[in-house]
Amino acid sequence: MTIRKRTLYWILAAIFAFTAIYAPFSDDKDSSILVTILTILLFIALAILFAHLARKVDPEKAIRFGKAKTVARAASVNGLPRDYTCIDIETTGLPDQDPRIIELGAVRIRNGKVSGTYSQLVNPGKPIPAKVAELTGIYDSLVADSPTIAQALPSFVEFCGTDTLVGHNIDRFDAPIIQAEAQRNNIQLPDFNTIDTLPLAETLCPELDRHRVVDLIRAFDIGDTEDHRATQDALQTSQIYEELRRRAS
Repeated sequence: MTIRKRTLYWILAAIFAFTAIYAPFSDDKDSSILVTILTILLFIALAILFAHLARKVDPEKAIRFGKAKTVARAASVNGLPRDYTCIDIETTGLPDQDPRIIELGAVRIRNGKVSGTYSQLVNPGKPIPAKVAELTGIYDSLVADSPTIAQALPSFVEFCGTDTLVGHNIDRFDAPIIQAEAQRNNIQLPDFNTIDTLPLAETLCPELDRHRVVDLIRAFDIGDTEDHRATQDALQTSQIYEELRRRAS
């Protein structure tokens, strides 16, 4: 029988906590007080560490977007795919701020050309910060009648199908946030492969000082500004990806 990692972490946390509590009552009378104290502190630290790991995102579910680096590295040798879906999201904040998605966007690419788009505003269930609203143009009133993420995410996943998902900083921003929203709403996600255009650009365009979307669209003559709207940003990312794919060939 296979034990899930989260369960294993809780078991280890309990074992180390139990050991820390009963360590002072060991039959070993030769140990100094200092050694005993250090041993207790070590077991307490280990108990806290494994309890922290157990509380994090379920390791088994976290791997659902976890193949990006393998795809990107293999792509430099075997060629980047021409059929894929570019995605982008707008949110109430950064990944460490417990954000909620306020817009989902995707652009399906076939043989290097757009063959379909997806755009959906999402009601986050809490106020959109003023800075986010100013940046994106998405205000509380605009999403008041929009579906919740629980209602919108299944159609987004359906649009993406079995495609490789391409995104700029997708591994550290889009994917973790989408995964967290899915877990929060008990939605099972497929095992998507991903390609992150950020590290790809850093590898293929070392002459650039920075590799943000706005830096790349200017360097590649795609545009001058980033819209900060999900579908348009996904489209710009697809154009960035196509240029990177050309450079990698």
